[in-house]
Amino acid sequence: AKPVLDGEPNYEDHPVNWKVENGYFRDYDVRKQLYRSVFSGACGVTYGHQAIRQFYSEREEPMGFPDRYWTEALDRPGAFQAGYLRRLILSRPPLSRVPDQTIIKSGQGVKGEYMTALRDKGDSYAMIYLPVGRRIGVDVSWMKAEKIAAWWFNPRNGEALKIGLQRSEDSLRFVPPTTGIENDWVLVLDDSARQWVAPGDVQTVN
Repeated sequence: AKPVLDGEPNYEDHPVNWKVENGYFRDYDVRKQLYRSVFSGACGVTYGHQAIRQFYSEREEPMGFPDRYWTEALDRPGAFQAGYLRRLILSRPPLSRVPDQTIIKSGQGVKGEYMTALRDKGDSYAMIYLPVGRRIGVDVSWMKAEKIAAWWFNPRNGEALKIGLQRSEDSLRFVPPTTGIENDWVLVLDDSARQWVAPGDVQTVN
């Protein structure tokens, strides 16, 4: 198979469909595209900002209705959040991951609320991206583990919250710390025997 990635997803602070009246793509919109791309098998992501791509300043004519100068856009949240995704993927063996939507047993949404899932071929971990915080049921019958360590990873700030150890059953249910639109989360499930580091911690990953 050839490596694939989305070379031009939505730009942060770009007008939706080029129309200001539709609003702007913000960091939440960027995160949804990045996570769903990587969790569907992409080898990486690209990030862009509407003002930075044209170096818009007080000396330049605007193109496509930028809402700030490029120097102000350097610290926009979406740029940092793309890095959190990288750290998350690298905190587990990245090359053995495969997309697997079948592990989502209940709670799946449609369109902007569509969840994506991956697991590793060695059956030692899984990750599910929830673009909208809600209750989710997960099939874990494939994970041959006595105990499953569960985490919530926050894609907005890169922090991980350990839920604790779960008995290895055929299915488990989870509710994220916050729910609703713009409250996106990543559910991380590990074979506890592997003693993986916290999701997003790439300093000590083996």
